[in-house]
Amino acid sequence: MDEEQSVATDSVRPARSSRPLRGLLVLILCVVPVAAVGVLGGIWWRAQHHRAAGVTPPAPLLPGAPALKPPTPAPAASVPLQGFDVSYPQCGTTLPKTGGYAIVGLNGGHPISSNKCATAQLAWAKAKAGHAVYINTGYSGSGDPIAHGRTLVDDAVAREHALGVSGTAVWWLDVETVNTWDGTQQQNATVLDSMAARLQELGVRVGIYSTPSMWSEIAGSWNPGLPVWYATGPGTQAQAAAACDRELAGSAPALVQWVEGVGGVAFDHNLICPAYAKRAGDLLDVR
Repeated sequence: MDEEQSVATDSVRPARSSRPLRGLLVLILCVVPVAAVGVLGGIWWRAQHHRAAGVTPPAPLLPGAPALKPPTPAPAASVPLQGFDVSYPQCGTTLPKTGGYAIVGLNGGHPISSNKCATAQLAWAKAKAGHAVYINTGYSGSGDPIAHGRTLVDDAVAREHALGVSGTAVWWLDVETVNTWDGTQQQNATVLDSMAARLQELGVRVGIYSTPSMWSEIAGSWNPGLPVWYATGPGTQAQAAAACDRELAGSAPALVQWVEGVGGVAFDHNLICPAYAKRAGDLLDVR
């Protein structure tokens, strides 16, 4: 009998314990969807409320960022449409004899550094119909972005003068993710704005070199209203020319760049876009 009672008792235990378990499952199945609907409804309500209230994303620049001057068109001028840009990677390389213009990097790949071949490269560039310089940009994420931008420009100008060169009419800001950008997009954009404003104070025309993806990652939605130089990577002139119809930093490109070999050596080639064919003075120091 004890054995039979034991079996009978064990046989009814599952039935007794399953009732609260089933009840708990029903409760979960009912409550979770309701809670999810409540959360999603709250998100939807907040989005509608913000939209109705006119809530906007943060401004592209920090408060107090200097205002850039809209570029004044240079006198009409033309140069051959195809040219090159070079910097420290081309040290010791025979530079192309062709090309109507050249743009030379003053830095050694990052801000506060020197391209040790800049003197020879600038002499090569100045023998062409047009030339300009470019400088590297970056921000570690610490320090005042406005002051940092001015410091980068003043350092580059001092390095230019140390080469015995001064008065280059057009400077380009090289904006690439290969350099350090550890600030917010708003801080990064303010550094670039400060650099451009400082160059304008010095009487220099300023342009932006980048790609759409790098620009978006670094500077967000800031559109400076400056001439832009659009990099397309390895390819052909025809492929690069198609980028003249695209957009970078809110502007149609003035210059497009592609990488192609010359005598077995890869060089950065550049093409002036049709809209700037008679506006070379906006992009280059024209002889």
